[in-house]
Amino acid sequence: MTPSGDYPARVWALFEAAPSAGRPEGDGWCVGEARDALSGTWVRVYLRIGDGRIDEVRYEVRGCPYTVAAAALTALTWTGKTLPSASFQPRALLAELEAPVTKLGRILIVETAYRRALQTAQSLS
Repeated sequence: MTPSGDYPARVWALFEAAPSAGRPEGDGWCVGEARDALSGTWVRVYLRIGDGRIDEVRYEVRGCPYTVAAAALTALTWTGKTLPSASFQPRALLAELEAPVTKLGRILIVETAYRRALQTAQSLS
């Protein structure tokens, strides 16, 4: 794919690289999922927790480049954080990705998947 003038450079770079994307192997992952049938957006997040920290984040996404970029950037940001310090700020992420406000719904789907995975992790610790 070649960059489109419709996307900021950072969004396109995260979309193309998709760091940490893919289903993990093995056991011991806390999973969260969210979807929107109307838009066809689907996000599944996997967290590997060790000693109260997020050791690794993986994700699967079906959605637009902004959705993939939001999942990827959050994975990069959350890796290494303690469970209590992992937070999600949808409007800040929207601004950081220079996404139009019309993409807030997609960002909220990403948020829901991450929060559900985090809730699972917190319930196990």
